[in-house]
Amino acid sequence: MNQACIADLLAHPRVLETHDHMHHSVPKHDHMLRVARYAYFLAPLLGADQRTSTRAAILHDIDSRLGTLTTHGAIAARVAAELGEPEAVSLAIVSHMYPFGPRPTTREGWVLAVADKLASFRDMTSFIGGLFSGRSLAERRRLCASDPFYAERMAKRRQRRAMISRILLHRSRKALAE
Repeated sequence: MNQACIADLLAHPRVLETHDHMHHSVPKHDHMLRVARYAYFLAPLLGADQRTSTRAAILHDIDSRLGTLTTHGAIAARVAAELGEPEAVSLAIVSHMYPFGPRPTTREGWVLAVADKLASFRDMTSFIGGLFSGRSLAERRRLCASDPFYAERMAKRRQRRAMISRILLHRSRKALAE
């Protein structure tokens, strides 16, 4: 893949920070690069603009955790527009979760939807394969620790578990006392 068409995005702080974000239990940056690679090669086959498809691919999951399965495409499309990307890039991004989100309206949108599904499948098979060596769980722990979003979620989860434990302990002591 010719990275010249995305070199500016690869150096952007919003993209660089995804090295430590989790996505499908792998680094989000790795997933986005994989999608960009697939989009780069699929675009000519589907008659889509290669540059638009590849730029949309590298941005398609920016801030994805701020939305849901069906809405994070719109969030990433808005970020792409804020970064000065053309409307064609945002149009491709907004529909990348098809069939869970809107249907793609452009060839670049179809390229991104297909590339994302291929990359996600590759991410999951890699994760499952790494379960046997322990590599996947070690990487998942590293990402959970380095990603502020998951660190906050884990802290809240620990607080909930501690509270539930205290309630259950109190109830069991009360039941024994009766």
